[in-house]
Amino acid sequence: MKKIILILFLLLLSYPLFSNDKILEVGEELNYTVYYGFIKLGEVKFKITGKSKDDKKEYYTSVASIKSFDAIPLVNINYIFESIMYFEKNEVHSVKFTATEFKEKSITNIYYTFDYDEEVIETLKEVDGNKEIESKISINSKKMYQDGLSLYYNARLQSLPEKINFGKTRFNVPVYINEKESSVKYSFNVKPESADIDMFNFGVKCIKVAGVADFVGVFGLTGEFAGWFTDDDYRVPVKAKFNVTIGSITLELTSYKKKNWKIPAYQ
Repeated sequence: MKKIILILFLLLLSYPLFSNDKILEVGEELNYTVYYGFIKLGEVKFKITGKSKDDKKEYYTSVASIKSFDAIPLVNINYIFESIMYFEKNEVHSVKFTATEFKEKSITNIYYTFDYDEEVIETLKEVDGNKEIESKISINSKKMYQDGLSLYYNARLQSLPEKINFGKTRFNVPVYINEKESSVKYSFNVKPESADIDMFNFGVKCIKVAGVADFVGVFGLTGEFAGWFTDDDYRVPVKAKFNVTIGSITLELTSYKKKNWKIPAYQ
């Protein structure tokens, strides 16, 4: 009898308790407004645009955009990101990443290709079609990297109960950003708490993630941050706080497209 119980327990550990399709749902759209105090600075949009398979892995494609509002003086941000990620063991890892920055008189494109078999990351940076950086860096074969976009989905997957219910609440994640290696550290508070956002007239039941980004991202994003994911199978980020060049900003979910999702209320 003890052997049977042990086998059943091991099977439960090895089999996903929750479907990753609820997080990595093709067609999911999550849109956020960026606030500096009560001032609306801009918007951030995420969408999962595709899914494919080969003999070994599942791949997902996501697109995100960050844009400041035209009426905001001294702030001009306009980016589009695309990430191709492969899914494995309830996590995703970056395969290809593209960033496009639109300025008033120029366009910058950055391309990263993660070749884990050859243990290299290829980088290409172009400004107005002119090659500015082309390089390959060697990487540790045991490291699987995130880009600036795949991080968003990987953290949601890492917060699922099959991770945190078995004691895995702290993560130190390798990141390739700004044409160099870096990392982000974060941990989850498994005790549910309420998050208040304008689009709902009730507190949303969430788990909190808090951490430190060791890199400098868009608009000087760096250092400490906090976010709130819904405490359900979908792990939708509804709110986040970051430090940027001008100080602390807040992102709040303002619209979404997601099948069969009901926002959990905090009781």
